[in-house]
Amino acid sequence: MVTLNSAWMRLLCSFVLVCAAGLGCRSSGPSYIPTERQRRDMLGLMLPHTIKIQPFTKIASFDDDDVPDGILVVLGPLDRFGDPAKAVGLFYFELWSYQKASGERRGEPLAFWALTIDSAEQVRLHWTRTQMYEFQLAWTQGSEAIRPGRKYVLAATYHTPWEERIRDEYVLEFSLPAERVDTEATK
Repeated sequence: MVTLNSAWMRLLCSFVLVCAAGLGCRSSGPSYIPTERQRRDMLGLMLPHTIKIQPFTKIASFDDDDVPDGILVVLGPLDRFGDPAKAVGLFYFELWSYQKASGERRGEPLAFWALTIDSAEQVRLHWTRTQMYEFQLAWTQGSEAIRPGRKYVLAATYHTPWEERIRDEYVLEFSLPAERVDTEATK
């Protein structure tokens, strides 16, 4: 037979367990509001964690002729899970000459571009069906230093809205189509 004290103890323990379970669930219930840090951490899971300059990046012509007008950059921002992610913020690109047989591949700086993606229109303009960004970086300076048959280093830096910097580098090889190489060699 159960005594009155043990019955009260069971009732009290049950009440404490129910209350503890209720308070534990409260932190994720409908009235739960995450802290600023928790919100930032949650958003950080979906925002770019790395950027990768894709091998489709090349020195290209942006019109109907074969004369290179700049660099077509294909850039893939990836979230923490390695999935494509749209990115907003400042992107800047640097083009450097390539140094052979050196620990530092970047030589002389040749060109610099800065682009801000800060609106839905800007995202639509640069985001492709392949879930990457495409940027046409037209020559503004240094184009006379860009010669066929040479290598160059392209550096891309993405500034997140929280002022973190994500960076990647890619070595470009500049070659002309076979017909143009023949005519360039005769000049």
